[in-house]
Amino acid sequence: MDAWIWGAVVFAIVLVFAGGVAWWLARGCVLTMIGATGAIVGGVVSLISLAVLIDPEAGLRSAAILTIGSGIWLLAWALVGGIRGQRLLRTEEQAAARPAPLPEHAGI
Repeated sequence: MDAWIWGAVVFAIVLVFAGGVAWWLARGCVLTMIGATGAIVGGVVSLISLAVLIDPEAGLRSAAILTIGSGIWLLAWALVGGIRGQRLLRTEEQAAARPAPLPEHAGI
């Protein structure tokens, strides 16, 4: 049972680290920052459940559910943020490629 608990602790720490990296790479994208915040909170709560719960089986179950849920949360919000960023980039590129309209008082 000891190896299972240490494995759960390592996974929770990795999730907190992944959330921190996602936050750092978000560069102001609110959607990705929401995902990163959820991953960090989920990883910390998972660690707390492993430390606080007296029954090791209940701690492992809750930690697994929290870790998996937080990982899915991070993945979903990071994908949504990436898709939104791609769309914004495409619209900026299309706007830059269009010629500027002539003013109404061009003297013609």
